Amino acid sequence: MQPHSARDELRGSLEIKHRALSRTAIAAASKDPRVTRTTGGMSRLTGRELPRADVTLGEDTVSVNLYIGVRWPSQITDVTESVHRTVEAALATMTGVHVHRVNVLVSDTALDRSARGPDVAADDVAAAVVSPRPPTAGPAAMPVALVFGFALLAVAFVAGREFFIAQGHIVGSPWIADAVHWVSQLHWQGWMIAPAVGSIVVGALFVFAGVKPRTRTHSGLGGPTPTVWATPTDIARLCSAAAQSTRGVVDAHTVVTRRKIEVRVQRDRAVSPDSADAAVRTALGPVLSVAAGGRRLTVQHSVSQPTRVS
Repeated sequence: MQPHSARDELRGSLEIKHRALSRTAIAAASKDPRVTRTTGGMSRLTGRELPRADVTLGEDTVSVNLYIGVRWPSQITDVTESVHRTVEAALATMTGVHVHRVNVLVSDTALDRSARGPDVAADDVAAAVVSPRPPTAGPAAMPVALVFGFALLAVAFVAGREFFIAQGHIVGSPWIADAVHWVSQLHWQGWMIAPAVGSIVVGALFVFAGVKPRTRTHSGLGGPTPTVWATPTDIARLCSAAAQSTRGVVDAHTVVTRRKIEVRVQRDRAVSPDSADAAVRTALGPVLSVAAGGRRLTVQHSVSQPTRVS
């Protein structure tokens, strides 16, 4: 029997790429029939294919941000918990890498009234050690980067033109030499104030765009260290569905902002405003317990108008 170190040398090394881990997570998530699939076309060009996975690899650990779409009206928390367990088990079993955290982010919903997801056990999700960054919008500096990219391409074009002129391959006036000569002849004039002020403003805007933090696009569900994320639109749909299930409520519409959740309900004439308000707030309780995120709830009432038949 050879020593342990000798056996390790004979075995060689194993390296798992981000792409393999990403595809493993996507394949595991796609097994749930309540998870929608969006591929091809503009989704591929814009990088918004679903499901998709962003992998963060440590030395011997992995964390995943998994973006999925859910068939409406499936229970989002049940779907995300099921996908969370399935993906975590698949990564641990197929790759042998220790899974620190799997964040499931609901990025889209597709209307499918006939779809009924399977019953999912309500097992507790294990607490994670390391958490990836929460989902955010694209950086504000992206337009600045595009401007600088085109500017560098223009500089490369000018430099190439100067090179061919210097080598005698093309005939023309050297732009760089002419520009330097023109600048060297300049003296202070009144019109230079406007370009100077404009340069200060543009420079300040570029610095602001570079340091501005990204805007959060999702809200965490379930506590201070969430593993499930949802968009404001999906939270609004959950609130509207809960309000519409209340007796005496004819219709409900919800608007979710950063600071408040505003539910506008139309109630039946036979129901008093106080009883309707209490019933709606009670129905919204389970949803707000995991999805409020510190937002303030307001409920607005209006009486449903009877339909006239001529």
